[in-house]
Amino acid sequence: AAGAHAAHELKSTSGRQYGLVHRDISPHNLMVGAGGHVKLLDFGIAKASQGMDHTRTGMLKGKISYMSPEQCRQEALDRRSDVFALGIVAFELLTGVRPFTGRSELATMQNIVTGEMIELRELRADCPALVESAIVRSLAIEADNRYDTADDMRREILRAAKEAGVAVDTDVTAGFVG
Repeated sequence: AAGAHAAHELKSTSGRQYGLVHRDISPHNLMVGAGGHVKLLDFGIAKASQGMDHTRTGMLKGKISYMSPEQCRQEALDRRSDVFALGIVAFELLTGVRPFTGRSELATMQNIVTGEMIELRELRADCPALVESAIVRSLAIEADNRYDTADDMRREILRAAKEAGVAVDTDVTAGFVG
């Protein structure tokens, strides 16, 4: 989330915000280093709202299972689309499954657009309620109901984890990687 937020905040030398959206946040594009820091990789299909050519109409970019509803509908995207993808990744990290999986790519997209998802509590009854709430908010179908920024999401999940007594820091993460 911190890496996505940094990309979203990227500005030109004149101070103009690029409006960068990664459009492909998934476990495949996240790497945890030996020091426990998570890196957001592969900005190959990222799109800036300012100063870059637009993707050809009718082209879907990104992995279907991690797309936001607006991405599935081929609507204009902003940083909240990446927040949605981060919510899917968080859900999958906690449960081992994706929340919107369908029998086909089309069915998966329909589930994403309509909000038809597996309940996190059904898979992980032990998930702290505040952590679940943060993830569910990031997966809101309407972008206006999600976190405004990936940093807001990050802060809420960290706060929820702390309140639940879950240790979250780079040393703990490094222990899993090392």
